[in-house]
Amino acid sequence: MTTSPSDGELQTDRRLCVLSIGGHPKDVVLYAGGTMALHVERGDVVVALAPTYGVSHHEKAVAAFKRGEPIDIEAAKQERMRELTEACAELGVTDVRCLGHDDDVPMVERQIVEDIADVIVDVRPDFIITHHPNDSVVMHGVTGQMTLIALETARTIREGGKLPHSVRQVFFHTQIGRTNVIEQDNPRIPSVVIDITPTVRKKAAAMNRFESQHYGPDSPLQRKLGEVLDGSIYGIHRRVPYAETFLPLDANVYRSLPFSEYEFELDERTEEETYAAMTQMLLDDFALKSDT
Repeated sequence: MTTSPSDGELQTDRRLCVLSIGGHPKDVVLYAGGTMALHVERGDVVVALAPTYGVSHHEKAVAAFKRGEPIDIEAAKQERMRELTEACAELGVTDVRCLGHDDDVPMVERQIVEDIADVIVDVRPDFIITHHPNDSVVMHGVTGQMTLIALETARTIREGGKLPHSVRQVFFHTQIGRTNVIEQDNPRIPSVVIDITPTVRKKAAAMNRFESQHYGPDSPLQRKLGEVLDGSIYGIHRRVPYAETFLPLDANVYRSLPFSEYEFELDERTEEETYAAMTQMLLDDFALKSDT
């Protein structure tokens, strides 16, 4: 199903709450930033959460450490949090949280599970967006696993805790973490395609806030990855220029066979209109000045 939340495709007047959980700060935006921005535009509550500061993925700091240079870990953590906060601001998201755990040994930890569950009962989201539990980037997969455990934990009576909460749906990212045999054993074909064309430039500006990972206005990285990831074959198959794709955890329940109004609009275009729209390239402004 192809949909665009900003066009009322959710067919509800409810003000929804969406919690986007990424293993590292950048992941919150990389796989769902366009969708987050669409929900903000729709008037929904959107919360960003990273269990770790992702210092092990502070690529500039890691490179400096390998060169034998001293590293200020606390400064690196603060930089990562600042980047996430500024990136989310580009999307219109103001509730940005980091649990502050280390990611040097990525594994399922009870304390992180409890902390995620605390956020769930505090925020009380309708939807959660997170990594697939079998993602071969270990922190991604572990985060997906801990989120699923936290969902169970949030439903229970916990001493000193708030009222339990049940989430309506979990949407897993479908981008594979790496090209390896593990991913081969866990194919993720999306059943939800979100047309993020209206917000792809917001997402690109957000990604350029992660300068510790070689993004930024002086880097061509976002223009390259924006076209490769968001201008992917899944969007092309559905005839939209830029898309984020997801796989729901549970089967959805409908009163009739599901087909969004937006899909009717797409199908009613002429062939010329379809190809003109589908082949838009909206990220040229994010190229290096010397490339333009």
